[in-house]
Amino acid sequence: MKALLTLVVLGLISAGVFALGTYRKKGEDKPLLHVAQEVPLTVTVAKPAREEIIRIVQAPGDVEAELEVEIRSEIMAKIEEMPVEEGDFVKKGELLCRLNDKDLLADIESGKARIAQLKAAIVGAQADLEKADRDLTRQVSLSESEATSDLELRDYQTVRNKARATLEMREHELAQAEAMLKRTQEDLQKTIIRSPIDGVISKRQAKQGEVVVTGTMNNPGTVVMTISDLSRMQVRARVDEVDVPLVKAEQKARVYLQADQNRPVAARVLRVASKGTKATGRDVVTFEALLEVLSKDERVKPAMTANVEIEVAHREDAITVPIEAVVHRMRKDLPESVVAEFDKKQAGLDISDRARQAQYIKVVYVMDGEVAKVRVVEPGIADARRVELLEGVGLEETVITGPYRSLDQLKEGRKVALSDKDKKPKADTTEEKVADKDEKKDGDKEEKKDQTAEQDEQAVAASKTP
Repeated sequence: MKALLTLVVLGLISAGVFALGTYRKKGEDKPLLHVAQEVPLTVTVAKPAREEIIRIVQAPGDVEAELEVEIRSEIMAKIEEMPVEEGDFVKKGELLCRLNDKDLLADIESGKARIAQLKAAIVGAQADLEKADRDLTRQVSLSESEATSDLELRDYQTVRNKARATLEMREHELAQAEAMLKRTQEDLQKTIIRSPIDGVISKRQAKQGEVVVTGTMNNPGTVVMTISDLSRMQVRARVDEVDVPLVKAEQKARVYLQADQNRPVAARVLRVASKGTKATGRDVVTFEALLEVLSKDERVKPAMTANVEIEVAHREDAITVPIEAVVHRMRKDLPESVVAEFDKKQAGLDISDRARQAQYIKVVYVMDGEVAKVRVVEPGIADARRVELLEGVGLEETVITGPYRSLDQLKEGRKVALSDKDKKPKADTTEEKVADKDEKKDGDKEEKKDQTAEQDEQAVAASKTP
């Protein structure tokens, strides 16, 4: 009974409000009770455009020469001569450095003498072996006639075996001495260091008079200089793990040098690392991408810092809108017809009901008269300003692009109004430009008149001065 009375009272109140809203005083065209109307949202709009769009991936990197060689010494010696300087261009086979070779020359003379000595020792060992063979043969003949004992025969056999071992030992010593001489002669050739490639000496670490050492397990050794082939440059970029699936070999790229960011250098992707790396103290994983610089620009130098832009997708004739026009709305905030349209497109996907309820849908709001209408869209590729729409919006429609507060409050059927910037006709803008040009011309004329008058006064003053 109480619920019924409550409904009756609410009905009477609603009827009274409606009657007051429709009742008008005599002679006046205004209702007695004013009910607040919905205030239209002020929005900015844009027309979809058919244009070229390119999706890029940005990554930092370092410039390096494609072919770069560190010149190191293979022997330990003092630098006697270094006829090249940093920045010099050298050809393959040209002298870079000459090391001290006095010790090696002495070792070669010693090795030759050792070989001669061993050859003479071999001749003596061969004579001893021949004598031992003769003695053993005679003892064998005597033992057959029982003119000698078995002990004496075995002694001669031992002497013959020792003579043969001595000869073999001298022959092995000769081979060893010849090998050592050969190695010393090769070390002598290493005292003259020549350029292995055509290039520029990009860095010279050692100086004349210094002692260079060879590398070991714990010591990399002395780097005499570095030669770089500047005709072929490359960039070693670090691509974020989010973008690396998009980067492929042979894709076009642009290199922006820190020294000159206004003029990019053309490049292309050579290869992308299959394993990522993580910098010390950071959780960001990056993949190394190697890019070839296609132009022989003198601005590109080794060890420069650069930013690369890789073109990962390209559309020649795409329907695009400003990127801020695409917004995300939850399923529960959209009309059922829009949700049904979206579900129809997602019919092939296996999504749980819970995930479906929490799903966000990409939509665009268009201006239909004075109200906003929602459109389910399928975005394609995007750049920094615009996004491609594969379906959902036509070229004849007007897309709402902002401001952000208005976009956040937009709903299906919400009243909207254009901002002052979008209301102003283009013709007015053209007239304003013409007026500004006329004002500028008049100002320039007045300024020239003032300058001419000032010059005349200065000339008169100068003529009066004695």
